[in-house]
Amino acid sequence: NVVPVVKDANKNGIVDGSDFVYLIFGMRRGGNSYYALDVTNKYAPRLMWQANYPEMGESWSSPVVAKVNIGVAQNPDNAVVILGGGYDTANDTDTFSATPDGVGAGIHMLDLATGAELWRAGADGGADLQLSTMTRSMPNEIRTIDFSGDGYADRMYASDMGGQVWRFDITNGQPPATLVAGGVIARIGAEGMISPGPADTRRFYTSPDVSLFMDNVQDKRYIAVSIGSGYRAHPFDLKAVDHFFSFRDPDVFNKLTQAEYDSYNIATIGDLVEVAGKKQVVINPTDRGWKFILPPNQKVLSDSITFNNEVYFVAFSPDSNAAATCAAGKGTNFLYRVSVINGDPVVNNLDTLDPADADAARRTTLQQGGIAPAPTILFPSPDDPNCTGEDCAPPPIYCVGVECGDPGFANNPVRTLWTQDGIE
Repeated sequence: NVVPVVKDANKNGIVDGSDFVYLIFGMRRGGNSYYALDVTNKYAPRLMWQANYPEMGESWSSPVVAKVNIGVAQNPDNAVVILGGGYDTANDTDTFSATPDGVGAGIHMLDLATGAELWRAGADGGADLQLSTMTRSMPNEIRTIDFSGDGYADRMYASDMGGQVWRFDITNGQPPATLVAGGVIARIGAEGMISPGPADTRRFYTSPDVSLFMDNVQDKRYIAVSIGSGYRAHPFDLKAVDHFFSFRDPDVFNKLTQAEYDSYNIATIGDLVEVAGKKQVVINPTDRGWKFILPPNQKVLSDSITFNNEVYFVAFSPDSNAAATCAAGKGTNFLYRVSVINGDPVVNNLDTLDPADADAARRTTLQQGGIAPAPTILFPSPDDPNCTGEDCAPPPIYCVGVECGDPGFANNPVRTLWTQDGIE
């Protein structure tokens, strides 16, 4: 993805004074580099930097620009570009290898202005955060969050080709060696298994979808880390038994130390409650979340989005003859809409719904072929630009590509900061 970075210091909607507009992008299958263009003067764009570090794989990870205060020389805005290490083409082979990936197993923070590497996580001795288990490439966007609302990133979540989910805590103002603590919090693929079979080889080509929710039964808040598995490099491959997962991170506002990460009780697929073919499943305090085994031949190849305590994700089912005929556009997409709390279908008749019909109630068949994009929630502007009241705005809609629908709520968007009231 091409990621725009806009600085509008006085928020007047005009690029003037010290304001700037940059574009950051990678090459995906085209190479291992990232580029930054200065397009502040659209008539005279210039290349700011090109970054290609030895540990990087193919540059698939969508750049995330955030503010992180690192105890080294930085640009005046403390702006960094956060990147997953990239894709190792070893994963183009459908058999899971016990050999660690050669490239891409890591996370990088680059200076926005220069492209200089300020911090890196990896398994090798040269990494600022050395994690011996970080051996699988990370081609996905790193979910980066500011929980405190001070403008600086303090939490990251990531996924990898071994079917693992990672969490990291940032302590701003620290030097690179102590800036970040982190580790694996969930492992549901072939990584860590002695002899994984094809059905176990679940890969994450998608990024963690992170949301905060309240479990009223437990009277406790959790972070939901939701993600689906699917072999995007070979969308016709049907060997893996793919799922959609929603892990529960109970340490909402607590920073973990590196010692706590090193001894973390990693969630496995057996720790998650199956909700397929069921409804109104109760997730107990000892459960680590829920899982939904996808119907045969379905896989998740794009990111999910959680809004209003509902998770939207798309599963793709390839046409059985498409691989033989090279008809890449053949296949069926299904939009799933489920509760983030327990995976229930979002329907009006949940109490009377037959559990045998729950899976069908969770999904809608889309008309588009090929691999559908990720769902998004849109808030259209008023038809009348002079109308300023709350009743002027059209209702929100959800869209997957050009196919849109009514999410069933009418509230206008309100900015909500990650804050903590009371003590947990």
